[in-house]
Amino acid sequence: MIMLKRRNIREAAIQFLYLADLEDGPEAADMEDAFWQMIQESSLKKLNLAKAKAILHVAQGRNGRVIKLNELTSAIQPELATGSGTKDLIEALKELAAQEEKLSSHIEALRSFLQNKSDNPVPDQMIQDAMDVNHSLIQARSSWDETSSDHPDWAVKLEAINATIAHLTRSSQRFASIDDPESTIVDFAHLRTSSSELSTFRRETQELVAHILQHKEEIDASLASVIENYAPQRVDPVDRAILRLATYELRMADDIPRAVTINEAIEIAKKFGTNESARFINGVLDAL
Repeated sequence: MIMLKRRNIREAAIQFLYLADLEDGPEAADMEDAFWQMIQESSLKKLNLAKAKAILHVAQGRNGRVIKLNELTSAIQPELATGSGTKDLIEALKELAAQEEKLSSHIEALRSFLQNKSDNPVPDQMIQDAMDVNHSLIQARSSWDETSSDHPDWAVKLEAINATIAHLTRSSQRFASIDDPESTIVDFAHLRTSSSELSTFRRETQELVAHILQHKEEIDASLASVIENYAPQRVDPVDRAILRLATYELRMADDIPRAVTINEAIEIAKKFGTNESARFINGVLDAL
């Protein structure tokens, strides 16, 4: 699980500013997705693997219930076909069967992927597709419940089918809880927390970067007031990114203490900059 800290946000923002400011580099908006895929690659790989394993865990015993549902459906279909006013029941069961088959296919695809023991990360789309089908299936079962309740004269004959559908619904609800931030099911709370933190990390970093880029001219003017013969292109690209972020915080983020901003900038300069970066940045920021 990623622990969201201001330092993480600052470091990611500085890396983004550095890449977005390279000569002949892409526009900031054009590099966002690629940048975040790179920055969060390791965390996303672990999270998606955990989600895939959670899906397979929830799916244990599902095939047996789907087979039972198919058998019960096949047994009652001839009677439904000859019944009066049962067309809606037949269509609802047909839709339900189709969605169950689709979900089974996606689950088996995930199972095969993990069994291959590939070093490749579980694709986001593979997990999202399974989640989407599960959501559609929950809706299809809800539609079936409404339809069958309109036929009380069939209640006894549909009892076994409804019991099996109820079991599958509970399984789907646990499945949905893997990625549903509003779920109260505790089994996969750690996965939801990790997803939330990754999303928050990206959102807050992008908001910080957007503010810096929006005020870049003002920021550079402030730097020019304390750096002799200042021109952005004459400052090391990493130092420039650190200075712009720190200057933004000093001039426009009143909620951050001055000492914290300067100390953080120095520590990041030691990590990403040259041997002279920390001293240079300390001097500039101290003069602002």
